[in-house]
Amino acid sequence: TLFAILFLVSLKYYVKKLGPVTLRLRSFFGMMNATLAETLTGIEVVKASVQEHKELEKYISNAKSYRDAYLDQGKIQARFLPLLLIALTVTIGLTHGIILTFILPITIWTIGHLIGYLGLIAQLRFPTMVSMFVFATLRAAISSSHRLLELMNRTTEIDENLEGTKKRIDGKITFENVSFTYPGSEKPVLKNINFEVQSGQTVAIVGTTGSGKSTLTKLMSRLYDVNQGRILIDDINVKEYALQSLRSQISYIEQDIFLFSDSLFNNISFGRTSSLEEIIHCAKEAQADDFIRQLPNQYDSEVGERGVQLSGGERQRIAIARAFLSDPRILILDDSTSAIDSSTEDKIQKAIKNILRRRTTLLITHRLSQIRWADLIIVLKSGEISTMGTHEDLLRTSEEYRKIFIKKFDVDIEQLLKYKEVN
Repeated sequence: TLFAILFLVSLKYYVKKLGPVTLRLRSFFGMMNATLAETLTGIEVVKASVQEHKELEKYISNAKSYRDAYLDQGKIQARFLPLLLIALTVTIGLTHGIILTFILPITIWTIGHLIGYLGLIAQLRFPTMVSMFVFATLRAAISSSHRLLELMNRTTEIDENLEGTKKRIDGKITFENVSFTYPGSEKPVLKNINFEVQSGQTVAIVGTTGSGKSTLTKLMSRLYDVNQGRILIDDINVKEYALQSLRSQISYIEQDIFLFSDSLFNNISFGRTSSLEEIIHCAKEAQADDFIRQLPNQYDSEVGERGVQLSGGERQRIAIARAFLSDPRILILDDSTSAIDSSTEDKIQKAIKNILRRRTTLLITHRLSQIRWADLIIVLKSGEISTMGTHEDLLRTSEEYRKIFIKKFDVDIEQLLKYKEVN
């Protein structure tokens, strides 16, 4: 009875000590996996913003917290489990001995023989039982390690060209006979693309869904390498630039704005060392400061996973503020106002006009109000350039271009030519 009481008291104390550590361990494990999943989901944003190192540091920090919690759990188990198992073994042995001695008298064995026998059984039972779990764990660990090593040792097909050109980009863009097919696919997405954009110009890229608009822009920052032809920036092949330098000078604002589960300040700075004054200035230029000021914690407000606590227009203005802070030489706006209501669009349009100044810009859009800003309009059809020119010229000469807007706005050509703003 005494041993049983001591065992139960020790077990209760063990569970009490282990409980908080286990909760902390699970919390850190969830945080580590959530950070990794979020980073992988937004990997194109991370790569385009050259923040791989920052995200890696964040993951390592979470992994270290998980490791420390795991070690704390192990220390508690190392202190208590052997004592508990010994107490359990002794209790079972004494209980059996008492029962067999006083209830079922034994004539063949002595008490010493019986206790020795029970002790040996208990001692053998424990390592045998544990070894089953250990070998199962080892098999799982070995299988997992093979997969981890496979992922860790995998090399990217994109050459980072660490010793490449790191000059400041002026912004001239040239596509020469560019063709591209996604890995694992046989159907070309882009075929024989040729055009040239001068530094500081704004180019609108239009076309139906699946015509290759987004793919064309991703090739410039080398998220993928072309299969044929070449892309030049300032008359230098993009492959000759140091990849980090190239991407740091190109900002990409995509249609599905990705924000990290962090504060507004950190989402705008995104790994850069910036003062609050710089962040506020960029937010004002992006027409985001007003709504941020209305939040309880202002720039320290958390946006939630993927920015769920913000509206579509607010997320897009945060993305534009992020682009302002990076001050890119080339800006890509991928249908960035497609889901914006008319009451919000004016603010977005003003923010976009502000950021277009003094930089080469590629607009993927069907908004006539934005297309009219373009110095050049490129019409894509099935991965090929159907035609190029100004808005007015294309309305008169390109049937493909006219179809896009006549179908969208249900108006004739003369009405389109007179439109200065269409929402």
